[in-house]
Amino acid sequence: MPNATSNTSEAHLAQKRKRLNLDLAPAAYDLLQQLAADSGKNMADVLRTGLALYGIAQEEMKKGRRLGIVQDDKVIKEIVLP
Repeated sequence: MPNATSNTSEAHLAQKRKRLNLDLAPAAYDLLQQLAADSGKNMADVLRTGLALYGIAQEEMKKGRRLGIVQDDKVIKEIVLP
């Protein structure tokens, strides 16, 4: 059972969050559902994670770095942000 401290923390966090309505193409929605199911997260958590990763990628690109998928010390795919 949640204690008073966790309820206070949750209420404080809820006050800081902003709500967003989002329209997605059917294919994008299906992908979001699949990513959520595969990861065991909800769709909002998948979007938050994606946003955080996009932010990291953007910051590194500003520093002249590139983003890629590495296997055995070899870049097998470069990710280019639009």
